[in-house]
Amino acid sequence: MEGGNNLGILNIAHRGYSGKFDENTMLAFKKAIEYEADGIETDVQLSKEGIPVIIHDETLDRTTNGHGFVKDYTLDELKIFRTKSVPRVQALKADALEEMVYLQSNILEDSQIIDNEQFKKMQLVNNEMLKKMTYLKELSFDKIQDSKLEMAGIFNNLNTDNINNLRIGEYTIAEVEYFQNRGGEEIPTLRELLELVANSDLKVLNLELKNSVIEYKGLEEKVLTMIDNFNLRDRVIISSFNHMSLIKIRKLEDQRIKMNKTLSTKKRITLGALAESILVNIPKYLKAISVECYHPYFPSILNKAYMQEIKRAGIKVNTYTVNNMEDMQKVIEVGVDSIITNEVELLNKLKANKYTLDV
Repeated sequence: MEGGNNLGILNIAHRGYSGKFDENTMLAFKKAIEYEADGIETDVQLSKEGIPVIIHDETLDRTTNGHGFVKDYTLDELKIFRTKSVPRVQALKADALEEMVYLQSNILEDSQIIDNEQFKKMQLVNNEMLKKMTYLKELSFDKIQDSKLEMAGIFNNLNTDNINNLRIGEYTIAEVEYFQNRGGEEIPTLRELLELVANSDLKVLNLELKNSVIEYKGLEEKVLTMIDNFNLRDRVIISSFNHMSLIKIRKLEDQRIKMNKTLSTKKRITLGALAESILVNIPKYLKAISVECYHPYFPSILNKAYMQEIKRAGIKVNTYTVNNMEDMQKVIEVGVDSIITNEVELLNKLKANKYTLDV
């Protein structure tokens, strides 16, 4: 496809559903699947004893309560640490938790109409109810009581059909209750993630090898072997900013085929070359290193002629990290194949709206 509205684009959850949940955690991966992402993008490094683990930074400090380099800790030591939310997610959680406390203490507990069992039943809070909750603080005492009774009536009339349309802020009530009882997530292993993907309908798992800063010995071999152990070769893309690592994977595949001829019938693993800036002669370069996909930073591909040259060569373009609707629209117009985004629901909404408009 050369430009135009490509509604078949894949929605790839960047580090899981990281727009609302702690990045690169099993929670974020499960939520990406729950909120109907087509795929997950994540990052692989090695622990001190060489076990593949999922974390983006080479150090623990930004996303966990740990300190220092990932490579300096064993898996057991890494599992002790807990993730901490990045500022945006932290703010979303704080707003939802505040609304939950207000709802529990000022509306539900004061009403004789609603009991705890009914409250437990609710999974989300309806938008109209949220608006009412937000302005309750500004009403007189009498009006507050009237509003509470009105909302109690709304709660009593909930049925299973609309239970999944109720939210507190950006989250479901179940998610907010989870946050109330949870102090961060574990750092997952690659094995844990592959088990999840193998038992899901997820179309794509994009594993970025984090070996541009630290050269993890044996990272490529370990990841490739584990992918094959879970029979996920057809659903995985391996990407890296270190293109020598991609070349190494191709060489490893060739070596394995020489040692075992039956492997020649297996599909070669799909590779993606990550890039931050505008590169020239992309088709020629990727062909030379036997890479099928181009993973560019999205501002670098907004020139339609540039993109047409890449697309005509049959290269799949999976761009990162596109988090607002205007930019999503731009990359759709130039014909990307996948959008790697923190905002899974936003991209799904855009795709659904465009489908409706185009029909």
